[in-house]
Amino acid sequence: MDTLILTLQLFTSLPINKSVEVSDERLIRGVALWPAAGIVIGVFDAFIFWAAVHILPISVAAALALLGELWMTRGFHLDGLCDTADALFSSRSRERMLEIMKDSHIGTFGVVAAIGDLAFKYLLITASGMPIFMLLAAPVAGKMVQGLCMYKANYPRESGLGKSYIGRIPLSIAVVSSVFGAVWVVGSLVVGVLWTGMGCRTAIGFPVLLVVVLACFLLAWLFRRHMEKVIGGMTGDTLGAASEIIEIFLMLLMVALEGVL
Repeated sequence: MDTLILTLQLFTSLPINKSVEVSDERLIRGVALWPAAGIVIGVFDAFIFWAAVHILPISVAAALALLGELWMTRGFHLDGLCDTADALFSSRSRERMLEIMKDSHIGTFGVVAAIGDLAFKYLLITASGMPIFMLLAAPVAGKMVQGLCMYKANYPRESGLGKSYIGRIPLSIAVVSSVFGAVWVVGSLVVGVLWTGMGCRTAIGFPVLLVVVLACFLLAWLFRRHMEKVIGGMTGDTLGAASEIIEIFLMLLMVALEGVL
């Protein structure tokens, strides 16, 4: 239970006042429960959207859901995306890129990344025929790929929070985290299809949902390989960037599939 509490304290703004001892062992075990934090975030986002859309236009409901997510997550992963964008598009040396990621100030590319992230999410929510189920699935998708991004990965710095688990999680933790998240994502999509009647009207429809999840893992793996080539491994910031990228990728695939299946 303490491991779950630590995970929720790390990724959410839930008012959990219990003091939990932080250790590398507990942080590593907690990776298996990262999708649980995604579920909490997704349920919170979906509830805000559901409550708002009954009395407000869908565009306003989508905006409120995104604001709710920013509050719940404290912009944790979005900050990682901004830092990663500033570093990657700086065209500097590997060492300088790592320094840029550590800088608390946000640069031009970080601002563009944040705007693009929120704009894409907003457009995809309003374009979807099952936005509530999209909101339930997307945050978990971002968490389910983290084990893949960390397993046997190199941490290119001497110290940092990411050093506690990047490259140190065992295969069993990575697999549990991935399967846990994937089951929730596929389940959310299946329930969404059945509930709304949107998409997947053909015989190949439901198997395609599994392909969508596999595509998320593939993109996460390609992102990790690119980071290994550019900065020499994965950091906490690049994990956050991977989470945001996979969230948007899943949402994009959902909207695309609604139109063709």
